[in-house]
Amino acid sequence: MGPLVAVGGLLVPGESLRDLEQGLGALCQGYGFPPGQEFKWSPGPKLWMRDQLVAERRTAFFIEALELAATNRAQALVVVEDTNYALAIRESGDHEMDVVAMFLERSNNALSNRRRHGVVVVDRPGGDRPEETRYLIRCLESLQAGTRFVQHDHIAMNVLTTASELVRMLQLADIVASCSVAYVSGENRFSPAVFNHIRPLLARGYLGTCGGSGFKIHPDLKYVNLYHWLLGDDVYWKRGLGHGLPLKQFPYPASAESWR
Repeated sequence: MGPLVAVGGLLVPGESLRDLEQGLGALCQGYGFPPGQEFKWSPGPKLWMRDQLVAERRTAFFIEALELAATNRAQALVVVEDTNYALAIRESGDHEMDVVAMFLERSNNALSNRRRHGVVVVDRPGGDRPEETRYLIRCLESLQAGTRFVQHDHIAMNVLTTASELVRMLQLADIVASCSVAYVSGENRFSPAVFNHIRPLLARGYLGTCGGSGFKIHPDLKYVNLYHWLLGDDVYWKRGLGHGLPLKQFPYPASAESWR
């Protein structure tokens, strides 16, 4: 694989927002987090959990947080892109906005399947306030333009930003995104046990499969077999046609570690 860029998040029903946020807060308190301290997949040196929540106890914390998401009927959405390849949506302009555009597609589809409207809330992007404004303008342009496949008629307004340390659900979204891209890239020490609890949360698409819908790896035609080995899909659906997995003519025909 080349360098990867990814976006991941959680679709949480409006009636579950309070319970999930408060449940995550209580979980952090139970594990000894100081007030105002956030949790992350890869905590920096200034975060309490870097040295105080480690090894099996950190994994147990992540699993309990994901179980809270499941209890509150949350779904996970993840998009991963290999930056050595062409954009999936040419109008995106770069790989970072390409995964955002694909994530918005899947968010809208998941909301449509639930017959709901929703709002997308993201962690505040790095940089200064003008940089944040440019990011939001690009998100708005993506929402307004839609794509060849999706018009964003179930996303109620432009993307909203806030600081992740203020919202526990955004911190859990970081776990979903970071663990997933680690797992796809082949990291096998920490991510497998946690990803086992992300996998059941993934939004399902046509006939119950999640490859390409709740979990997208671009380009599909290079990584389609990973939908079988990593997600458990037996069929890949493309334009209404089902293709049994694994496909011997594509990479990873025998396992997630194999090549041709």
